[in-house]
Amino acid sequence: APDVYLMAVEEMGLDEDRCVIVEDSHIGVGAAVAAGIACIVTKSSYTALEDFTGAKMIVDELGEDGVDGVVTLDTLSSLLDHDHDH
Repeated sequence: APDVYLMAVEEMGLDEDRCVIVEDSHIGVGAAVAAGIACIVTKSSYTALEDFTGAKMIVDELGEDGVDGVVTLDTLSSLLDHDHDH
């Protein structure tokens, strides 16, 4: 259910169009999508085979600074720039 994400956006006074949720399960992705908020998935050994339909990006890990494949603020911003479907 999207309730927790919607409450967080409201309580923190955020613009949901400028938010990205980091999740690791299909249940969390479903909640993010239902809330209309972009979502990036970091797969875990427990959830690697789940269906992450609706996620804007799926990665093995967020990475560390200076390492190829790291998820940066520019990466997250690019997800928002293409999130016009709600």
